Amino acid sequence: MKKLITKIEGEAVLNITGDEVVEFVEIEFYQFRGVEEYLKNKHFMDALVINPRICGICGHSHLIATAKAIENAFDAKITKKAELFRKLTLNFEIIENHIKWFYITLFPTQIKDKKYMFKALKLSQKISKAIALIAGQYPHTSYAIPGGITSDITYVELIKVKNLIEEILEELELFKDLELFFKNLPKEIGKSNNRFLKADEVEISQIYEKKNQKHQFVTYDNLFFEVGPLARQRKNISAIYEKYQDSIYSRIYARLFETQKLLKENITICDEIDLSEASYIKPNITSNKGHSIIEAPRGILIHEIEILNEKIQNYNIIVPTQFNLSSDKNIYSPAQQAIIGEKTEYIDTIFKCFDICAVCVGH
Repeated sequence: MKKLITKIEGEAVLNITGDEVVEFVEIEFYQFRGVEEYLKNKHFMDALVINPRICGICGHSHLIATAKAIENAFDAKITKKAELFRKLTLNFEIIENHIKWFYITLFPTQIKDKKYMFKALKLSQKISKAIALIAGQYPHTSYAIPGGITSDITYVELIKVKNLIEEILEELELFKDLELFFKNLPKEIGKSNNRFLKADEVEISQIYEKKNQKHQFVTYDNLFFEVGPLARQRKNISAIYEKYQDSIYSRIYARLFETQKLLKENITICDEIDLSEASYIKPNITSNKGHSIIEAPRGILIHEIEILNEKIQNYNIIVPTQFNLSSDKNIYSPAQQAIIGEKTEYIDTIFKCFDICAVCVGH
């Protein structure tokens, strides 16, 4: 049975063996745009404009990863102020992604009430406004550049950002809505391989990537690992994780927990920023290779760049969905393992609990 998955970022196809229970599933992505090839022979600064447009949801993550990869090549330094502002806006993007994913992508698989979509849009508008106050626009901002950031926001603007955070926290009803979502859905389904990986644990030499027309295959140390909110937060939700392990419930709960956690963290970051510091330190431009490994909304995002005479010679991008939704017949990726053995009626919800971004996969 072939099943087209829509209402995600892009589209995916599942080739399913089994009628009532899934015996095997193969995951295919057909989109391809060739951004890495397009970047070749471009000036390295062009990547700061091109890469954020890989995705309309996590474009800011691609911007931060691009800036950090170039900085790694140049051995460039940035001020604490620039670092904190980057963290602030990246957190906002993660928060906005989680809220949109929960109410717009996942919720309709169980609850057919459009009012929850409008709830997400209302919250999303405030988050986008907060990012725009700092970065000038959102989405597709390019305010992070090698050496720091281009914005010098005022104290008044920073107060406005904090006020928006407090408004969002007051309006959130995530865990109440989570229980509604699971009213007729088992919490124990969708268990995977129980292996997790975070950005600060990655040795880039242990990454193996294989690309072809339909499948995006990424392993770490010859194994598949789940990346994303559950990998990042499972120790902070230990009671939930111990009870449900890496089930669909734990996976969703981790995202919602992270949403509230990062909102509170952003208030602290606002208080830590010293606006009198410089926003930018001019880097020493050299010919070299560099890479970055960051936590994007869906998990580990890797950018690798090679620069010669200010031109990009090679660029490689590995996105979180490649980790979570690889497809293989011998060892199963996190998404494959979560679906195999479950009733076919749960496929759509289990698959979407990984927050798929086919658009990023097709970069």
